[in-house]
Amino acid sequence: MNFSEAIAAQLAGETIRRGLLVEFDFASGVKRVWNGEGALQTSDGKIWEGLFGLGSVSGLAQAINGSAPEILLSVSGVDPDFANRVKGESAEYLNRAVIVFSQFFDESWQTLDAPFAIVWAKMRGMKVRREVDDDVVVRTVTIKAETPFGETKRRPRNGYCTDRDQQTRYPGDRGCERTPGLESKLIEFPT
Repeated sequence: MNFSEAIAAQLAGETIRRGLLVEFDFASGVKRVWNGEGALQTSDGKIWEGLFGLGSVSGLAQAINGSAPEILLSVSGVDPDFANRVKGESAEYLNRAVIVFSQFFDESWQTLDAPFAIVWAKMRGMKVRREVDDDVVVRTVTIKAETPFGETKRRPRNGYCTDRDQQTRYPGDRGCERTPGLESKLIEFPT
């Protein structure tokens, strides 16, 4: 049986580490960062700029019952170029993609396997905070993002195919009560 590098290392009793990589699709170009030290080249050939532990991601949760959590990405110590993209026109980032990847590493922080996407969202808003400490300027960028399931403003009221929405439209109707149990289920109709 063929296992991926990460699974094979885990089965061999080795220490496996995990890091988050974030790709911002700005109008002026793609920016890739990760929370480790220095530049990282993944097996797909992409280069990720290290944030030296100054980045954080919150709100990475599965959407439950038709609600989608807001994703907040916070990056401190960013370069002036990154901060200027935020302070510029909203067209630079508004409704542009941001993708969070998971990357496995061995004990010495060498990549195992290719990174895989765990969240795809659209950037909805950004804020820049600038602090000066002992003549050192530290810029912090906070980015609000929303998954496609959070785009309720464009979807009609009760526009999900959920039991809750169906009950709102037609109280007592049982047509959608089993919808969650049908995910990944193969239904064969008689031939």
